[in-house]
Amino acid sequence: MFGLIATLALFTLHFQTGRAACECGYIDSQGHVWREALVANFTQSAGALAALKKDWQISNWDIPQGSNKVIRYTPNNVFQHNDALGIKVSAYSGSGPVNSGEITTLRSDIKYGTFRMRAVVPTVPGVVFGFFTYISETQEQDIEFLSSDPNYYQTVHYTNQPGLINGDVDPAATRDVVVPGADFTAYGEHRIDWLPTASKYFYNRVQTASITKNVPTTSSSIILNVWSNGDSLFSKGPPKADSIATVQWVQLYFNSTTLAEPAFKTACKNAGNIPKCII
Repeated sequence: MFGLIATLALFTLHFQTGRAACECGYIDSQGHVWREALVANFTQSAGALAALKKDWQISNWDIPQGSNKVIRYTPNNVFQHNDALGIKVSAYSGSGPVNSGEITTLRSDIKYGTFRMRAVVPTVPGVVFGFFTYISETQEQDIEFLSSDPNYYQTVHYTNQPGLINGDVDPAATRDVVVPGADFTAYGEHRIDWLPTASKYFYNRVQTASITKNVPTTSSSIILNVWSNGDSLFSKGPPKADSIATVQWVQLYFNSTTLAEPAFKTACKNAGNIPKCII
């Protein structure tokens, strides 16, 4: 309950007073201070798609998958859904690319931070739901849910890419976690803390994993997607019916290569050295 109240208070702070209210940054429960924030509330009265316009783009391209099926990210698969944002893989027709959905931040200068979403995972088998930082295949940290997992409603896959060595899973760079008592088909908060020495992963503010290998060192974008390529060893599928992830909000608190420490301190001073916003 406290977490919900704090979240609602934070939304009120952002949408009523704007960025100036937090010119001295954001402090999290671990004591880390982040200079900037992007907060998207997909339950706002203007609608989920309106919440994307300022800071996000909807992907619209094909990604070849070798011997597997082409992933086709289409804007039609990012939509208003149940008073939130829906991202889906469409029911597969039996031939051609697999229509999938993806959003990515317009900014790719994000370097370190705490990244959070409140979401419900897809329930139709045959897709991957991802929330991750990305700039390249070797500078990426992932939260992924596989709807074909037997216990998909409480199983999550964490990876600091590359997650393979000579084609085999690298146990030092991956964690496959079953969260006892969890139900990912109900709304819950999933989180990545990207620190210089570790990627820490959380569910409902409880840490579930920490990976110190392959921690990214390059500024990146943040991406949410739902996709399938029919790979029998991973995504499986494609799904026989629409498979939808539902997202109520995304909160990104971070440092960037654009706002350097001296400029941040000057902005804080000019704002009167106001208290840091608690997140």
